[in-house]
Amino acid sequence: AAAAAAADTARCQPTWRGQRCCRAGHTMPEPFTQAMSAAWWPWGQSKQLGACCVQKRVDVPVDWIADGATLPVRRVAAQLASDATDAHSGHNSSRLPDQHAASPTAVPAVSDAFAEEVAWQVASDRQQQLYESASLLPVQYEVTPPQLEDPQHTATAVHKKTGLTRQLASFQKPRGAGARERMQSFILSLQRLSSSSDSAAKVFDIFEDYLTLHLLLEHCSGGTVYERILESQYFTEQESAVLVKHMLLALLPFHDNGLYHGNLTPDSFRFLNNSPHSPLKLIDFGIELKVHRWNAMEHLEGGPDLQNPQCPQFFETCKLVFSAPEVAPLPKRKQRGTMGAIPLLLSNSGVPDWQVISEERQADDADIEGLLDGDLLGDVIDEHADWLEEQQQEMEACNDRRKHEAADVWSVGAMAFLLLCGYPPFFAPSRNAVLGRIHKSEISFDPPFWSKISEEAKNFVNSCLKQSCWDRPSIHVALEHPWIQRLADTSPSGAMFTSFMLNLRRFYRTSLIATYVANMLAVKFRREDMQDFLRRCREIDNGNTGFFTASDLKHVLSALGHGSISEAITARFLRAFRHPGESYIDYVALLDSIFLRQQRLFEEELWRHVQRVSQSSGRGGAVGGEPDGWISVNELGMLFSDPVIVGLLMHEIPESAGVEESAVLHRAQAGIRQHCSDRRLAQIEFRCLAALLLRLVRSYASPGDLSSMGDSELEEGPSETISTIL
Repeated sequence: AAAAAAADTARCQPTWRGQRCCRAGHTMPEPFTQAMSAAWWPWGQSKQLGACCVQKRVDVPVDWIADGATLPVRRVAAQLASDATDAHSGHNSSRLPDQHAASPTAVPAVSDAFAEEVAWQVASDRQQQLYESASLLPVQYEVTPPQLEDPQHTATAVHKKTGLTRQLASFQKPRGAGARERMQSFILSLQRLSSSSDSAAKVFDIFEDYLTLHLLLEHCSGGTVYERILESQYFTEQESAVLVKHMLLALLPFHDNGLYHGNLTPDSFRFLNNSPHSPLKLIDFGIELKVHRWNAMEHLEGGPDLQNPQCPQFFETCKLVFSAPEVAPLPKRKQRGTMGAIPLLLSNSGVPDWQVISEERQADDADIEGLLDGDLLGDVIDEHADWLEEQQQEMEACNDRRKHEAADVWSVGAMAFLLLCGYPPFFAPSRNAVLGRIHKSEISFDPPFWSKISEEAKNFVNSCLKQSCWDRPSIHVALEHPWIQRLADTSPSGAMFTSFMLNLRRFYRTSLIATYVANMLAVKFRREDMQDFLRRCREIDNGNTGFFTASDLKHVLSALGHGSISEAITARFLRAFRHPGESYIDYVALLDSIFLRQQRLFEEELWRHVQRVSQSSGRGGAVGGEPDGWISVNELGMLFSDPVIVGLLMHEIPESAGVEESAVLHRAQAGIRQHCSDRRLAQIEFRCLAALLLRLVRSYASPGDLSSMGDSELEEGPSETISTIL
């Protein structure tokens, strides 16, 4: 690990300009200066040297270690020191690390721990250079798309030269400079902590472009917690305590360093390999939820709702059920006379106003009249207000950190509940019912399933699932609980009841079906298909409950001409996970999950084709020659003349709307030009462009489309009106 860290850091070339970076003006860390002075510079002139933080990386990637070359950490340290020696003597060395092995005595002996510390010091002082261009990702890795039952943003990547397998996790970056800085700080802390933790997947490499951040993580091939338990067919309370302890240990270094996850589920963990004693590792770090929070903090006025994150996992009941009350959205009250919950598809909240506002707003140069003339008084008031704001922010940051750490403890408690009886504590057939039970926070240990569970286990679960985040234990306190310390030594001997495996198999099957169908239909469904799907579901749902069984879902898909998906559900899940009970699906939450997936797929596909058009026009890999995602208004004609982009837009418009392609393109260009003209902008940011185009294509409604109704009619209108349309 130390050799990999040192090999993947930047070549640090000294400069004679003191402790200021020769290019960027960044200050070199003082511990690094002292370390260089003490160990590397025997001639005593190192105090005048500084380390440039924007030098190029070593030309040898991390994965070269497994390519037959064995390079000890001491030789990596020797390379860095030899580079510095060459710079001191006026020669700039560009040799590879293995070429320094011929003369290891040219530098003093350096300990492995020291080399690793120096490597991380260099890495932390060049944050920008830790990110490679996303265009290099397909060059270095062969990426295999994820399985349909896997999360949407994960894939498997194999290094083309070394054959090493990595897990690829991709996330859309937040909007705004401040939000992106928060994300960068979190990723760097994550990379540092994962390198020293045996309970978290290591972050080996990072790629990025304007829209997306890609993490190359340690590949954990041992399966999920569900799979490992269901394969064993024999599970005890002691094994539950061991798994929960490993989960707590995985979170411990993150909480100690001010980091948190926020929405843990059993799918957040994987076993490293298939061995019986394989370690359990944290592979999901809650980045998607954090991106939503960073966006909300960046756009305080009119931005996304902090308490209602529109992330796909919050619309999957089998993942939502592990969310803490302070993280989970509030349940929506059902309006009298309506037909259940309203999907995002049928509301105007799909493309909020904050997404169509460019990040760099025009400054208002108008003079403000009527203020006090006393400059000194104004300065004093401003300084005092700033001080009060800083104090308030510090208190809020402390409270916010404690709240989200407590949310992780809640999730661990909910997973412990699942591992003791086979079903989660607040499960219900519909999303709204799950949210209601979470916010009530009332748990019960039903005698048929909990009669063989120890009192210590029940006490641990109770302590973690307190409604108030201030009443829950910290990770350190939870690790000191007797049930964790003694690994359930007071529990009854023998395996769990047979009902445990039946409950767990049923719950896991429901989770797989919901994820599989959402990923499949996000690709196959057009807008009119989703309308037809909702109508069919409401026809079957005679009681207006908002959910139905997996068998009903199969009938709806077959009636809509998707018999292959219906057969796949039977083959993949219903036969493989035989269980006498039914799996219940919230079809409104399923539609919302599909809708959010489609929105992300549209944005990513549009960005990919915009880059392609830009490259083919000779403007390089970035839009308009700029790496920050800004598109000149003069380039709109070139973009909308591309047949692939035109086809992407027309695919989002219902065929029954009867609109011609030329009319759509004319309206799109006119609307975007007017948008830029009103704001006196010569260029438009890509995400703003994508949001405007989504709003445009969704404005075309087919005859009888529910979304053509006004909000008041849709949410508060009489049921006879909606029934007539249906």
